[in-house]
Amino acid sequence: MREVVVVGAGLAGVRAGESLRARGFDGALTVVSDERELPYDRPPLTKQVVTGDLTEADIRLAGAEDFGARWIRGTAAVGLDRERRRVRLADGAELPYDGLVLATGAQARAWPGVVPASGVLTVRGLDDVRRLRAAVDGGAREVVVVGAGFVGVELASSLTELGLGVRVTLVEPFARPLRALGGAVSGLVAGAARRAGVVLRLGAGVRGFRAVGERVGGVELADGEVLPAELVVVAIGMTPATGWLAGAGLALPSGRIHCDERLFARTAGAGGEAGVPDPRIVVAGDVAWCDAVRSADGPVPLEHWSNAAAQGELAAGNLLAGPAAAEPYGHVPSFWTSAFGLRIRSVGLPGTGDRVVVEEGDPGAEKLVEAHYREGRLVGAVSVNLGRRLAEYARRLQGERAGEPVPGGSAA
Repeated sequence: MREVVVVGAGLAGVRAGESLRARGFDGALTVVSDERELPYDRPPLTKQVVTGDLTEADIRLAGAEDFGARWIRGTAAVGLDRERRRVRLADGAELPYDGLVLATGAQARAWPGVVPASGVLTVRGLDDVRRLRAAVDGGAREVVVVGAGFVGVELASSLTELGLGVRVTLVEPFARPLRALGGAVSGLVAGAARRAGVVLRLGAGVRGFRAVGERVGGVELADGEVLPAELVVVAIGMTPATGWLAGAGLALPSGRIHCDERLFARTAGAGGEAGVPDPRIVVAGDVAWCDAVRSADGPVPLEHWSNAAAQGELAAGNLLAGPAAAEPYGHVPSFWTSAFGLRIRSVGLPGTGDRVVVEEGDPGAEKLVEAHYREGRLVGAVSVNLGRRLAEYARRLQGERAGEPVPGGSAA
């Protein structure tokens, strides 16, 4: 293998580049990024970067330019020809490859309807945070955040910490914030948000936006009520950045790239189902729909920092090793966030269980560990302000994955 192309310069792509060199690859290595920025860490964006506790320099990915790659920045990949083994770029150039790492990540989901010309933002990258801070620093005080998933909750929390008198309303069509975590966590987050001064509008759908001239002036709810807004942040999820792969012959369920347990991209079968893996293409990070990360209902996509790092490293190693010697992906998913003074951690796949048990702590004291089970088998755990307790649950989940008997793993 003489030429490897990595498409995507987020954490998964950078870890892949580092891993290639660490495992002895000394051929031509090219990293393609549609951003002009140096590679940076995304999780702090909606938290410490918004609040100003971290600068842009603080979140640069250390070592990203130390593995001897050719970097192409500010130019997106727009097509893939697997037969000729070429990646086509927006400027018309083509990059040949012997091995290809797909790590293009995800994009913020845009509002599906019409929006005013200014004052409505999504937040995914560094430029988005710059625009958000410019709006708030420029005097926007009535801020409506649409969507109470992780990004929406983190942004609502960060905006209340600025000390600028920003009034935040958090709108969510479902009855609970962070509902993906289940159990008592949603209630703790809701209570902490209200104490921080956030107005919660749970169970409220959004019909659209009102404009004053070209700027947003309000958010119209499904029942006709209009919330005043000088700035709106749309946080309604992510879409995988795989549109450029249309017609490439890869399996793309839900827009993500289906890969086998060893992270090789699956081709599209005759009926649209997943076919055989392509031995020259591996997948890592938010774009992966991986056979190794699954619940009883099938593969589960992950948008976790730890998953991107682990997949990037293993994908590169497997690309060099080839399918016969490649290792299966066995990382136990983990995630953390902080909002309104609560530090929330999870391991495994807690959103896939059928029973939630508070096994330690007290929701009233804002400290707890909840275990998630499916048919008596541990599938995940979530903690609030008791993160150290999750190490044992991660060990149990690793044992379950390896097929080892785990004390207490199915009795609770």
